[in-house]
Amino acid sequence: MTAFSLYLDNNNVNLRDSFYNMLTNSLRFYEKMFDTFSEAYSIYMKTIFEDKNISKDLPELEKFVRSRISNIFNLRFRDDDFIASLSDIVASYSTMAKVTGLGKTYQHLSNLWSVLNNDFIEPLRDTLWRTPSYKVANLEKYSLSRYYDKSRDEKNNKPYPATPLLIVYPFINRHYILDLLPEVSVVRNLLKQGFDIYATDWGTPSAYDKDLTIGHFVNSYMDKSVDLIRETTKSDKVSLFGYCWAGDLVLMYAALHPDKVKNIITIATPGDFSVDETILSVWTKTMKVDTILDAFGNAPAVLLNAAFQLRNPVENIGKYPHFFERPHSLESLLEFFATETWLNDSTPVIGEIYREFVKDCYQQNSFIKNKMNIDGAIVNLKDVKAPFLNVIAQKDDLVAPRSSSALNDAVGSADKSTIEFHSGHVGLIIGQRAHKDVWPKVGDWLRERS
Repeated sequence: MTAFSLYLDNNNVNLRDSFYNMLTNSLRFYEKMFDTFSEAYSIYMKTIFEDKNISKDLPELEKFVRSRISNIFNLRFRDDDFIASLSDIVASYSTMAKVTGLGKTYQHLSNLWSVLNNDFIEPLRDTLWRTPSYKVANLEKYSLSRYYDKSRDEKNNKPYPATPLLIVYPFINRHYILDLLPEVSVVRNLLKQGFDIYATDWGTPSAYDKDLTIGHFVNSYMDKSVDLIRETTKSDKVSLFGYCWAGDLVLMYAALHPDKVKNIITIATPGDFSVDETILSVWTKTMKVDTILDAFGNAPAVLLNAAFQLRNPVENIGKYPHFFERPHSLESLLEFFATETWLNDSTPVIGEIYREFVKDCYQQNSFIKNKMNIDGAIVNLKDVKAPFLNVIAQKDDLVAPRSSSALNDAVGSADKSTIEFHSGHVGLIIGQRAHKDVWPKVGDWLRERS
């Protein structure tokens, strides 16, 4: 038998075994999904025909039914067998993609999508309804932007506060999420308060970026950004602002480069991953991340978006009918669709970074234990000395509030403050109440320390 024939035989065996595993895991997973939806439907029918509920008006009854059904999904999606079946089906599909070559095809297509997005779509998306900004520099694979307020500059040209503010974005989101629409823009809110704001734009990664690490972003990209801002503004230090995962990046940077950091603000940021029992966190802790990345290079955006959709089927099925059952203003429509765009517009996450976050943070909880290794250096949160503000969403279903609260005890800052707000993960950013109650307080805190 020739080497080529042996290769074909081995490949056929691998293909057969992969297909069998995929089929077996699919049947197991979809059986559990079917059982869950069947139970939810049974509860729905039973509830609406109960004698005590017949007298309720429709909105009250619907709210009660939605609550009961949501509880069913929440309970079943946390079941160990369901979580194991979810992990197995993702792994088996990834293995099948690798064996058939579809994984490599995805990587080639992702390279084209990266160019299309970064060079054509992103510039357009950065213009429509966005706060005016300009690129300070293109630094390797990403860019650094600076925002400006035309009305402020034209009217009084007052100097900015002494310390510039760098907004760092999470890898899973595009950088416009904090500047979604003029009326619900965190960037514009802080800019109107007089702050000099810079922001990272990580762009859309390609398969060529799959080996970039957290350490490269923290010690190279972020450090170059901070140094460039310091040079441009003649400021010794820079204040850092991080939303969600980016809050962890900010803390990593502040621990490793404390002499360059003036203040730290984290927004809805996970800290102690061992106490984060939100659905996505529970699922992530069981993911076979190596298998996914072996096939696709980076963590595919479609996988991340699917997880977001699956975590709350009741909300996703009902939100469109509920929203369109009554007329809305143009402003309300724009806000709704802008939010939907945000929720369904995740970027691929760079492979090695996804591996580090999943393994080091979610699975081993190394970050809060001061055991996370970045480029050979251990990140010790006790080395964070700058004033620290931790903003927490009390109804956050993506990052458990007590996971965020743990950061207050972990960091070494003498000046530590907390703002807790009754909203969810997204509402903290785009909610009208948050823009009236939270962001002015954030501005006051930052102004007092600038």
